[in-house]
Amino acid sequence: MNLTSLYARFFSKGVLSKINNRILNLSLRARGYNNFINFFESGENFFIKKVLAASTPKLCIDIGANVGNYTLELLTYTSAKVIAFEPLPIIFEKLKSETKRFSDRVVLENKGVGKSIENLTIHYNPEVLSHASFSEDSKKVSYTSNEQQAIVPVVTLDSYCKSNNLTEIDLIKIDTEGFEEEVFEGAISCFSIVKPKFIQFEFNWHQLFRNHSLNFFVEKLPEYDVFQLIPGGWIKRDPKDPLTNIYYFSNFVFVRRS
Repeated sequence: MNLTSLYARFFSKGVLSKINNRILNLSLRARGYNNFINFFESGENFFIKKVLAASTPKLCIDIGANVGNYTLELLTYTSAKVIAFEPLPIIFEKLKSETKRFSDRVVLENKGVGKSIENLTIHYNPEVLSHASFSEDSKKVSYTSNEQQAIVPVVTLDSYCKSNNLTEIDLIKIDTEGFEEEVFEGAISCFSIVKPKFIQFEFNWHQLFRNHSLNFFVEKLPEYDVFQLIPGGWIKRDPKDPLTNIYYFSNFVFVRRS
């Protein structure tokens, strides 16, 4: 029996299985999963400062801006104009306050982004507003408790780009707590014609309950390569690899090949 077989035999049960689970969780963090404490651990600080800023971006779009932490990173480390979407009014007021000093470079939209122009119910917990979601399935995620609701306006990315004549976009960041498929459905023209240089996408437990793999989204972007953000860096990934489709918090960046 080789070493691999011995490890599998003894570390699959009892006390040793608990040790194995701890090793597994540490390994997943090194792989780029569950690093949510700050922007360095998530790899977002690296991406914005070392990759995005080096491309001298002119326009970035933040979908699911929340109170503006990511938007502020963009405004601080690049000279780009930022359009930030946040649908929940109580969060939007905080977003306005946080970005006030950058009023010359930020456009704030108190709207959600989805697959059609409509009014939708958003589910939220006033104690943890970052978990707010249009998706009913978000309630299945063990750490969420979105029991309150509000009806808010929603636009599509395609309609917004058309009405505002947006023909060049450097970055679209999507963090919509399980509503990502709808954002993609309403951005078909944007992704195929405008072709943003970068699309950052949060992948998490929510996708498990909606039966969406990471590869499901990647197949909608055939002209892009996939990179996973890791603490202080990023690594190119194969979207068909099961290890790239783990339902655990991570940020992926789709990079336009051309």
